Amino acid sequence: MRCSWPLALGLGWVLTWSSASLPTWSQGVQQQASLAWTEAYVAALERQTDLVLTREPLSAPLTRLELARWLTEFFGYVPNPKQVQEIRDLEPNTPDYWTAQAVLQAGAMRLYEGNEFRPQGDLTRLEALAILVRALRLPAPSQADIERWMALYTDAAEVPEVGRALVAMAGEAGLLVNVPDPAKLRPNRILSRGEGAVLLHQALVHRGKLPPLPPPVAQLRPSPAPVAKSVQPEILQTRVIPEAGVVLPGQTLTVEAQGTPNGKASVDIGDLVRGLPMEEVQPGYYRAVYTLGPQDSALSPDIRIQLSLNGLETRVQRRLPQLALGKVAPPRVEPLFPPSTPLPQPAPAPPTPLAASHGPRITAIRLHPQRDLVEGDILTIAIWGDSGGVAQFDLGNLALNQPMREVRPHHYEGTYVVAPTHQATNPTLRVVLTKDGLSQEYREIFPFSIDGSKGTRPTIQPASGPVVAGPPRIFSVTTNSTNLRRGEILRVTMQGDPGGRAAFRIVGVTPEVEMREVAPGLYETQQQLPSNMQPVNNGIIEVILERGGQRAIQTSPSPITIAP
Repeated sequence: MRCSWPLALGLGWVLTWSSASLPTWSQGVQQQASLAWTEAYVAALERQTDLVLTREPLSAPLTRLELARWLTEFFGYVPNPKQVQEIRDLEPNTPDYWTAQAVLQAGAMRLYEGNEFRPQGDLTRLEALAILVRALRLPAPSQADIERWMALYTDAAEVPEVGRALVAMAGEAGLLVNVPDPAKLRPNRILSRGEGAVLLHQALVHRGKLPPLPPPVAQLRPSPAPVAKSVQPEILQTRVIPEAGVVLPGQTLTVEAQGTPNGKASVDIGDLVRGLPMEEVQPGYYRAVYTLGPQDSALSPDIRIQLSLNGLETRVQRRLPQLALGKVAPPRVEPLFPPSTPLPQPAPAPPTPLAASHGPRITAIRLHPQRDLVEGDILTIAIWGDSGGVAQFDLGNLALNQPMREVRPHHYEGTYVVAPTHQATNPTLRVVLTKDGLSQEYREIFPFSIDGSKGTRPTIQPASGPVVAGPPRIFSVTTNSTNLRRGEILRVTMQGDPGGRAAFRIVGVTPEVEMREVAPGLYETQQQLPSNMQPVNNGIIEVILERGGQRAIQTSPSPITIAP
């Protein structure tokens, strides 16, 4: 029997005692135990984020307001002025007031009786765990999982019944770093700023924002629950950092996967490395980091991940068409789709004996996707060639003189969006690169059809499969770019529970925009940014997933900037 998510939320609401209600032995302004072990976590936060912690003593109690500031900064909470709650102990329309509104509206924190936020109030360790569990939107544990976790700790009797599930959830997320005794939770201890920084660090590790640190003591973890030998391990999602661009020798490529816990995972990176072990940094989260050597080179590498458990193995493979590893030159231009019959070739032009200079070169071209296109699809045309030029493309008579942007040196990209009225069969693709008054032209027959009358919502195959009880879950959010310009394409992809209604928005800029479920649990939308939209600097993208009357919201891990 599983603990329901509403119950888990209710646990957090109960765990909001004031320090006056705590037992006398649990109160105290200063922690007596040494906090030297927290310094490595504090240093990691200050080194890898904009957070500054050492201006105040790490031994001072962590206040509710400071924790609220951390949450708004790292979880992207933005208050809605139309949903404000009355707060009696904060001055309205001040930065602290809106910080409190943000965490209250997100459901991570709540008010005390009398609509008090108590900004300078302290927190027990169990209260802080409850807040972070809600912020991370962790799945509720089974009763068996709760018992397995609670059996590890000698002071488990100090945890109230309503907090036992929170301990199990925090443990699964790697938040329980107990120093000096790993077997003691100390749930009623007043949390110091240093210990709060450790919890924040571990929460960001769980979200994949920071690399893990070696624990200062042996963190306890219950023995894995027995797994039937017939259960096939699953790989739910993968991530490669970076997914596009050039990784030079000496730089690193990070591969991550989320799947069945307690397995053995490895990854192949093109032909560069086979069977690179992946470390399970958190239960079910596997990671490998590969540093490129001076001789490594690969263009559009395949990433193959293997996960094995109890003699069974699951494999997934991804190709990264926009990624180059090492000092590799793009391939020469070849026909993308060789025609079934030879095309008539024009007569060769007579040689020009007195050419003043040579024209620019197009050295490679790639198209994505390579299939029939329907309404709303986006065709991306990418070329490699001489840097500093001006590129454009035609696609039959559907798109004429469409600009292409040099997204990085020698790499140009342009996009075409299928409109509802667009129809064509095997149109001609024409790409032109111009530099210093000279041009090179490339033509290719696109061997697929374009039909904008297809692909609307009623034609999408509905998701199949069992619907899991409880609120919908969002596993990942990705975008095609974090730096765009007006008129370019923004692509948002979300992986979550199937069979829901999905949407995204740029907080404070756009309304909710519908997303299509293109495969069970995979939601996508592709939107051309209006030419008159307001600029966006480090904006926040939120995705919404609704199902069965319940709603989940998650923020994209990367801010978005839209320039004029």
